[in-house]
Amino acid sequence: MEPDAARMGVYNAIQPERVTHGEGCVRGLPGAAARCGARRAVVITGPTVAERTGLLWYVEQLLGPVHAGSYIGVRPHTPEETVEEAAGFAVEAESDCLVSLGGGSAIDTAKAVAHRLAAGRDAPMPHVALPTTLSAAEFTYYAGVTGADRVKRRIAGPTLVPREVFLDPTLTLETPATLWLSSGVKALDHALESLLGPSHHPVTDALALEAARTLFAVLPACADDPTAAESRGRAQVAAWMSLFSPATSRGGLSHALGHQLGARGVPHGVTSCVTLPAVLCFVEPVTGERQREIASALGIDGTLADAVAGLVRRLGLPGRLRETTLTRAQLAEVAATAEEEARAVSPVPVDAGSLAELLDGMW
Repeated sequence: MEPDAARMGVYNAIQPERVTHGEGCVRGLPGAAARCGARRAVVITGPTVAERTGLLWYVEQLLGPVHAGSYIGVRPHTPEETVEEAAGFAVEAESDCLVSLGGGSAIDTAKAVAHRLAAGRDAPMPHVALPTTLSAAEFTYYAGVTGADRVKRRIAGPTLVPREVFLDPTLTLETPATLWLSSGVKALDHALESLLGPSHHPVTDALALEAARTLFAVLPACADDPTAAESRGRAQVAAWMSLFSPATSRGGLSHALGHQLGARGVPHGVTSCVTLPAVLCFVEPVTGERQREIASALGIDGTLADAVAGLVRRLGLPGRLRETTLTRAQLAEVAATAEEEARAVSPVPVDAGSLAELLDGMW
């Protein structure tokens, strides 16, 4: 007899083979390269990491003779032309392994390059991720790539998830405070939308709830003492838990809007600072009871939306779209390009018009 689909839970595990975390753990990178069979590893990073920190030099030294070159042209939101350029660099270097160093854009660029270079290979291009923010892109099996039309589209597949991940807080100490903290709010967005989504699962619920609890506590600690590696390490593990199984639970309306705001230059963490409180209010007619249960479990005296907005203020981050580089005239365009994804993930009916009104309320 076939199981009753309406009563059946499904957990899909598409995850890195190995996650190493803790201060100084990146010193294990040579072992990871060896496990990947790397002989010619290319590092993929951006100009800020390459030119304003010593991280690239350090990673190159760790790789030693396996290092075949470093591509330093990563740009925010992973433009299509950057992926093509990085892929060409990897081909010219005869790369057999990618090492991403940086935030979500560096990691997504490496995933997109691996996807481009998959043709003609007997096995997927191995990818080792060294994240410097809390975006948790290193735990997903997809990448967002922005086209010339300024629309962000997703490429996906189980082979896109990095083979190994190193969560080393010492790699994050030079990450600008605004970027670190706003990416932490992005992780909180992952956790809360996972908990509120229709596909939420007991395993991911437990992890997402603990992630949210930790992030509410530890992000202010990071703001108060940016040099505290212990707080940053806790935040890294919380970000991992916030997006532990994206193949099981997915982002919601805040993410759908954030993808298209990001394609127009708004940093992804900042998008969550603005969209998450507003979206929590917007979907409250359908998810209100669940939101109250989550708030109670987190010890929040009030609404989730108010708690998130309060955290954003506490961290000194932008809370309105007018505080970003976006113009009000762009809101209708954002709504139109976000409509398809928003319809698929929103628990309440939406169209371009209602999304434009929602965005206008964030102004």
